[in-house]
Amino acid sequence: MGRKRLRGFAILVLSLLASTLLVGASQAQTSSAPLGKQNWVVSVGGFRTDADRNYVRLGYLVFNQADNTVAHNFWTWNQADRPVPVNSGDVYYCGGPAPGSNPRNNCPIKTAPGFTGAPNGHFTGTYAENSGKVTITWTSSTIDGTTTPVNLGETWAVSEARPGLGRMSLVSDTYSITSGIAYGSNASLAQTSKAPMSTVRATQRSYLLEGQGVNHRAITTWTRGGSGALGVGPAWNNCDDGSCLGYVQYDSGCAPTSCCPAGPGYEACAQKIIDTGDRRFYYLSDAFGGRRNSYEFWCECLSYNGCYVGNSHVRPLLQVIDDAGAFQGWVGAEVSPDRSDPRDPAGEYYASFALVA
Repeated sequence: MGRKRLRGFAILVLSLLASTLLVGASQAQTSSAPLGKQNWVVSVGGFRTDADRNYVRLGYLVFNQADNTVAHNFWTWNQADRPVPVNSGDVYYCGGPAPGSNPRNNCPIKTAPGFTGAPNGHFTGTYAENSGKVTITWTSSTIDGTTTPVNLGETWAVSEARPGLGRMSLVSDTYSITSGIAYGSNASLAQTSKAPMSTVRATQRSYLLEGQGVNHRAITTWTRGGSGALGVGPAWNNCDDGSCLGYVQYDSGCAPTSCCPAGPGYEACAQKIIDTGDRRFYYLSDAFGGRRNSYEFWCECLSYNGCYVGNSHVRPLLQVIDDAGAFQGWVGAEVSPDRSDPRDPAGEYYASFALVA
């Protein structure tokens, strides 16, 4: 009888031990979201110097630590498709400003095609976090409604940008991306989390550029803190309906070679740029749902007599919001194909970047 009781006790202990080991193994296999942040905005670029076939991706990353899955909803633009910008649906109108103090008035603000609608791309996959890095394996891709199995790997370095805000930068991949930057928190990705233009304008801050871009088959890398900034603040004008901001920059360095045709009138054209203040106009629009904004700028010398409809710089953006719900900047993409005829693909601008304070 005693031996049976001991045997029963031993079996119970072994069962409990096995149960404990299984629970421990299950916990060991589960990775937390990067820095515990579930929701991220991300910009990715695939740039090359041997051909004019660059592409960018801009979207959301959502980590599910219950089962180590990750989902990526995004907009994507490929240079080979010549993604000509479209009107965003927002028009910059700022009635009655002091002369010369506002950007070109009553002009439609352009954005990248498709950005006014839902994301056209969706990846799903799994992730693992280890030693400050997150490895993502995408296993399914849906682009424009067509789903295919894939095996795409990405490794990202994770750091804390500031309390309540995580940062990830691309380390390596198994396919064709060359640049990636993401910022994340536990704030919702819905429109309810987005800062209105009045909040963006309220405080003068420098949003520091980081990322990568391509033009004339040359890739430029921007290092945060050393590559320029976007100084949105109270000096920017509010649109009358509160949906956008605008700013005019003087002595902006607009190149006569871009604005003035070669020939007898070149010198007079170059002098007019100086005489009119060498102005560049900026627009920032909030005419979208989710975390979306859009940014456009162009030199006045390209159009003195009205709104410019040519080769402006067009940059769709997603707002960076921290755990406390505070606005900290954007991740974005530049989608600026040549709209001239004939087209010059080498002169086009594509970029993947962040502008974060």
